[in-house]
Amino acid sequence: MAPDLLPPNATALERSVSTAIARDGAIAFDLGALWNPATCPADLLPWLAWGLSIDRWDPTWTDDEKRAATASAIEDQRHKGTRWAVEQVLQRFDDLLQLVEWFEASPQLDPYTFEVRLPLVDADGVAGGRRVSADFARAIIAEVSRAKPVRAHLTLVQSLELEGAILPFAALQATHYRRLDTSTVNAGDTTPWDDLLQTETGEPLFDDFEAIEDTPA
Repeated sequence: MAPDLLPPNATALERSVSTAIARDGAIAFDLGALWNPATCPADLLPWLAWGLSIDRWDPTWTDDEKRAATASAIEDQRHKGTRWAVEQVLQRFDDLLQLVEWFEASPQLDPYTFEVRLPLVDADGVAGGRRVSADFARAIIAEVSRAKPVRAHLTLVQSLELEGAILPFAALQATHYRRLDTSTVNAGDTTPWDDLLQTETGEPLFDDFEAIEDTPA
């Protein structure tokens, strides 16, 4: 142990503290590794993610997913509030999700609004799955709301493709909505559709007669 710099008249307490500190300093440990998502111990990753201001953390993620999310935290914060940030969120959920800004839609939407379009039938013609689940819709809305510009308002639109035509299945703007009967959705699906259709604003979805949509299951 290296000699300390205590004066000859140091008290017993001061000498004890100096000895304890010297022992801690003798422990070989790379503090830099704690700030590296690739080398940080798995049980400390949540604290590293918090220190890097990550927006979302899921304890059920695998270690690889946690490290990847932590590693991208700074870059995500740099681009937060941009279209790029929203598109990155959509890619993590589903390759078929499409972002359409108000000026790209036909007819155009209200200024500073945008749609996230989700087909309920994939490219292979398979319907259902997690795309029709309430939890999946909620997760998309929550994550996009964190990444989008504050002034922009989101609508999540689900659609079905029938005989070559794409039909809107639902715009997720209602706080209470029930499933429409359709043969293209798996008959055995037990998804809780009652609370599926909602946006960050919780606005109700009206039909052509200005009545709130509430189709019987």
